[in-house]
Amino acid sequence: MKSILRKLARQDVYDSIPYDDLMLKQRFALFRIFTFSGFLASIMVAVQILAAFDSAHDIAWLLFVLSGVMVVNYFAVRDYRKLPVAYMVTLMAAFLILHLQSYSSGGLRNSGTMYLAVLLLSAFMMLGTKGGKWFTALVIANFIYLYIVTEYTGLTSYAMFGNDTSQINTDFVTTAILAFIMIAAQSSYLHSGKNVIIERITEQKNELEISNRRLQEYTSTLERTNNELDKFASIVSHDLKAPLRAIGNLTDWIEEDGGNSFTPEVRTNFNMIKQRIKRMEDLIQAILDYSKADKRVGDQVQVDTKELIKETVDFIGLPGYAKLHIADNMPAMITDKTRLSQVFSNLIGNGVKYNDKETPEITISVVTHENGWTFSVKDNGPGIDPKFHEKVFVIFQTLNRRDDMESTGVGLAIVKKIIEDEGGKIWIESEPGKGADFKFFWPKEKKAKDAALIAALMVV
Repeated sequence: MKSILRKLARQDVYDSIPYDDLMLKQRFALFRIFTFSGFLASIMVAVQILAAFDSAHDIAWLLFVLSGVMVVNYFAVRDYRKLPVAYMVTLMAAFLILHLQSYSSGGLRNSGTMYLAVLLLSAFMMLGTKGGKWFTALVIANFIYLYIVTEYTGLTSYAMFGNDTSQINTDFVTTAILAFIMIAAQSSYLHSGKNVIIERITEQKNELEISNRRLQEYTSTLERTNNELDKFASIVSHDLKAPLRAIGNLTDWIEEDGGNSFTPEVRTNFNMIKQRIKRMEDLIQAILDYSKADKRVGDQVQVDTKELIKETVDFIGLPGYAKLHIADNMPAMITDKTRLSQVFSNLIGNGVKYNDKETPEITISVVTHENGWTFSVKDNGPGIDPKFHEKVFVIFQTLNRRDDMESTGVGLAIVKKIIEDEGGKIWIESEPGKGADFKFFWPKEKKAKDAALIAALMVV
């Protein structure tokens, strides 16, 4: 019995429809309902016509044929991609059934025209707006045609009722009730628990509630972890800086006491010790700066980018031999002035620090977009091989030996962290010997934190 029901429901076709195509599943379910209800209604009308005439009537047999077409069309579908054609065939068969039976049941005054409302509702649901409009035009044309043939020709009659007024009235009431019941049944299905769209929405709502709970737990865990990391960074900073200062002081005292008696080799070693101590202090401070890079949030203020860059250059102290070119179309924006200044400070400073030319040149330009700005900080330095474009943004990574060029390898990592926290992106366009062009997108509106948390949760 279960197997028969599955075949009647064409479960094989339904299951072949992609899981996420809710609308197509919904349309197929309505196609199933419409086919069986239309088939039964047309059979009843055909039987009624045969009973009304002493001899067989051609229209009755046409109705039998059309009802058979609806059923055959329903069971003939094998590929869900051909369903729109099947929908059209069934709807047209239903339309012809309603049209043909009207000739012997009053023409335009035929109570069966009420079923056209069911047809139009089904057409819009199964074929969409375009198909629904097409059937609306067809129904209007049908009304106009029936009006003409009813009023001006003898093609229509009440022969199916034997011209009995009482039967006509009874049929009208019965048809009206059945038509309204069918419309109500379809509408009820669309809002019932059996509706595939509502079922899926309910499933997704439940899944969303579960995800929200997981997100809240993840957020709480993340906050605790961040607080612990902040405490850890502060403790490490304090516990490491203290012995470093002690080593530095001892080195200074030893140098003061016996500095004049040091051999060149000992002097070189002492200088190396002091250099290493300074490097360790810079690294510890860099770790603290990196851990706080996305927490130092300033007020959103009106910023003249050109003036901001000039103030930043004055603060970091650009060497007199370096040249800075700033485009005239620098924008005014409302943003976190401190963080944007930190980005420009690192990029301009690096452009000068790692420049191999006698006259370092830094050129800053911008392209304005609807949702933000793409800034360019370009230098005339040695350039960066494309294979290192991602590496330079990794914390503690540097392209130069630290003995050749003192660097913590944290500056660009901080820049990347600030920009991405704002919802932007940074990248490099560079080749060896052709300078480096650091470009970053700064959005007009900072991204929502929730989006980042949800993305992180999906990975977990």
